[in-house]
Amino acid sequence: MKYIILFFLSITTLWAQDTTSTKKHYYKMWIKPSLSINYLSIDIEDEPLNPALKNKSLLPNYPLTVGLGFGIHNTYINLDYAQSVAPLRNESKYGKTRYFDFQLHSFVSQKILLDFYYQSYKGFYYEEGKNNIQILADTRIQQIGSEMLYFFNLKNFSVKNIFNPDGDPLQPTFSWYAGAGIYYHKVAIPAISLDEDTFRHIQGGFSGGVSGGIEILPRLTFTALAGMGFYFGGEVNPLSKMKFNQYVNFRLNTSLSYTQKDWSLAFSILYNNKNLYFKNVDLLGINTANFKLTYIKQIRFSTRRSNKVTRYLGM
Repeated sequence: MKYIILFFLSITTLWAQDTTSTKKHYYKMWIKPSLSINYLSIDIEDEPLNPALKNKSLLPNYPLTVGLGFGIHNTYINLDYAQSVAPLRNESKYGKTRYFDFQLHSFVSQKILLDFYYQSYKGFYYEEGKNNIQILADTRIQQIGSEMLYFFNLKNFSVKNIFNPDGDPLQPTFSWYAGAGIYYHKVAIPAISLDEDTFRHIQGGFSGGVSGGIEILPRLTFTALAGMGFYFGGEVNPLSKMKFNQYVNFRLNTSLSYTQKDWSLAFSILYNNKNLYFKNVDLLGINTANFKLTYIKQIRFSTRRSNKVTRYLGM
């Protein structure tokens, strides 16, 4: 599979207006075509039993993806779908990567963001010198994670003002945030160990950081979120045999948005770094990043129809 599914869930209060004796509902819909690159690397920072992998970065032959999003303002309807169109490197030289990426972002309230993701990549390579590419077709990583962030100081704005999923004009703002999360990793690296090349790791902990946005020029806004997390975790074993280590992880989200009356253009970068120990000896760094260019077109419409389905969706 070579596609990405991304959901945004927004739980807010619906605005409607009575124009006559029949209640008329007003909505704002948006369509979001996008172009993106999803990056992931496994950095082997210590000396494994396979010396060829020492201090190597294992990379997938990540593709260029084209996406299309759809949503209705002030409802639960907000989703994106992306399909890979071509690998960025020659598959005969760098190998073939299969991946699946699912993300869920829910704005639970004006100050709370809930994230969930599942990522699976199979097929990596590493460079042994300038023109010597070694393919690891069976190397695979799976990541599952969930975290909740609480934003302070948002008296007049929603946390959506920082992430801007629907292309509305952004307002300058600043906020601290605190959060907690839990993450599971399953990594298979052939020949990294003499007895077993697949391991499972779980970690959980707390994070904090800052977020905000500034208006650089009229209609041109820059927003960012940066934070650090402190976590404890270890390989998945019976509880009596588990050995816990401490980790420091990093997160950075940035976006540059140009907004007009009914459309906007945004370039965003999302970066996450996580560390974990293999066999409690070898330190692995897992870095994920997303570079995305998005065009958001807003369309306004109204309707007098209402039924159980529309009410369930928040309409």
